[in-house]
Amino acid sequence: MGDIPYGQCKYCHQIGPLRITYFNFPIACQCCSRNHFETVTHCADCKPVMPRVIKIELATRKALDPIHEGLFKKVRE
Repeated sequence: MGDIPYGQCKYCHQIGPLRITYFNFPIACQCCSRNHFETVTHCADCKPVMPRVIKIELATRKALDPIHEGLFKKVRE
């Protein structure tokens, strides 16, 4: 059985059990598996909001030649 995260909500600062929401981005980074993702922890009462700033790890060759090295992926619609 998994553990339920417990801590302070990012939005209302209430302390208690938290939910985790994942935001996925179509970027082939070195810090995540296939797509980059950011997590937001929040209480059950608050609605998660997509982060305004994300932090990623990239290989230098991908930063210098993002098209050839496949940095960005096509988003399925």
